[in-house]
Order: sequence, then structure tokens, then C-alpha cells
Amino acid sequence: MRCFPVITGKENLKELRELNKKKKRGERQPVMYVANHCSWMDIPFVAMAIGWQNYKIIAKQELLKVPILSKSMRQCDHIVLDRTNRRSQLATYKKAVQYLKDGVDLVTFAEGTRSRNGRLGSFKGGAFKMAETAGARIVPLSISYAADIQPLDYVFPIRRSRAIPGSVHVGMPITTEGKTDDQVVEEVFNAIAEHLPDSQKPEPGTPFSAK
Repeated sequence: MRCFPVITGKENLKELRELNKKKKRGERQPVMYVANHCSWMDIPFVAMAIGWQNYKIIAKQELLKVPILSKSMRQCDHIVLDRTNRRSQLATYKKAVQYLKDGVDLVTFAEGTRSRNGRLGSFKGGAFKMAETAGARIVPLSISYAADIQPLDYVFPIRRSRAIPGSVHVGMPITTEGKTDDQVVEEVFNAIAEHLPDSQKPEPGTPFSAK
């Protein structure tokens, strides 16, 4: 069984990485990685795609109920969002923007939860506003076939995968400068969808933004 994804598009990060290599923390070009989400395997797949450098994940509060994951989330000071609490949402927003301004990259799954049918769903706009406020570049990540390795309702048991291995495509960095919120969200949505297999592309008529 193969659990390691095929990674493509890493060359799209070269210019950004070279630029930041020469700068001190706090002077770096901040980066927000945005990925589709349909399996627990998405998290390690992202780590293998972008490397194990310093970054934080924006995750929903429900993950704190998952054994092992909850301990990791707290120890690594990842960003936990309580979607039912407006004050928590504001605190999360400020913390995320500060991380970006300090040169710490962020990872988010813009659909807000794992897709029930495996297809790309509409994006929530919060992460994109964070990126705009901090002047961050957005790097789209297209994750394919992760749910074939670890289906939606599995937490740790991993099902025997098909012949097709999981994969992650790293897209070209996208700037928010001079664009409306909708333009940025749509551009990232389309960039992710472009590199997904037909079985994971959005259903016809799926709006790019969950307003």
C-alpha cells in the first residue's frame, strides 16, 4: 500500500523560497497555502508537499476532540477556530494575520470541512481576507485521491488504496493586490479545481464562494 503522495509543481515555490531565504523573520513574504479537503490524509500530504518548515494550520475547534491530533494542535500552537463564537473568530483572525506578518506561513482548507462526496466545494472567505490584510501570497494545493487511502469516516485505520496513488499539485502563487475578494477566491478555486481528477472536480453550478 502506498501512502506517500506524488508531488508536482514544487518548482512554483522556487522564486518565493529564494526571496524569503535572504530575509529575516518578519521581513519575509508571507504565504497562505489553500487546499481542498476530503480526508485526514490531507494534512500529512500537505506537509510532504510544502516541506516541514515553520507553518501553522488553521483548523476547526472540533479537532481538539480527536486523540493525538488535539495534543499536536496545542503543542504546536496551531490556530483553532470556534465557528460558533464571534469573539473567537475575531481572535483567530488577528492571530492568523500576526503570524503571517511575522513570517510564519499558514495552511487552510477553505471549504471549512471535509467534502462528503469528495468533490471540491464552495470556499469560505475568512482565510482570503487574512491573506489580503497581511499582504500574503496564496499558494493553491490540489490534493487528489487522499480519500481512497483514508476514507471520510476513517480516523486512523487506512484502507488499502487503489493502483492510483495520492497526489498533490502545488500551484503558482497568487497575489491579492489590486483584486476584489471575489476575484481572489474565484482564482484560487479555479486553480485548485484545474488539477483535480474529474471525480473530484466541483459539481456543475457549484459557486466558488459560500456566501
